[in-house]
Amino acid sequence: MKNTNKLTVRLWLTNLLGLIALHLSGSAIATETTPETTAIHVTITTHLGDEQHFREGDEISLLLSLDHDAYVLLVYQDAGGNLVKLFPVRKNDNGWVPAGNFIPFPRRTDGLRLVVASPFGEERVWAFAAAKAFPTRPLLDIPDIKALRTRLQHSGIFYSETYTQLRTHAGQQ
Repeated sequence: MKNTNKLTVRLWLTNLLGLIALHLSGSAIATETTPETTAIHVTITTHLGDEQHFREGDEISLLLSLDHDAYVLLVYQDAGGNLVKLFPVRKNDNGWVPAGNFIPFPRRTDGLRLVVASPFGEERVWAFAAAKAFPTRPLLDIPDIKALRTRLQHSGIFYSETYTQLRTHAGQQ
């Protein structure tokens, strides 16, 4: 979120300075927006919506939406605070996802199922989106989301992020 705010302020200042220069010079100035400076709007939810309750053994599907084509990183945080990278799934997959209305995850080609198991409690799935591919090295041995953000920021990638929260419980319905 901090990167998005800094980016918004920087773009606002660039546009303001451009307008002032245009007014003073009387000539047109073209401002360029690059993929690195364009905020990508990303949303993620479960197939039942946000903040839903799931029981042990339930299968969860996620729905991802992007307003621009982007590289995506999905990270699952279980009730114990452990992080697991969900996407990209394969080593040769760079995480490129086309913009569109609610892209399902996992995809059939991923060979992955999200089935509720212990530990139970509050869980989150984080979605990060960027115009550049996320580096794989900073994604190893991440203790928490805060550390992941720090590593991504140090990699120099401008990204957007969001999450969906869900609650899991032991026992069948």
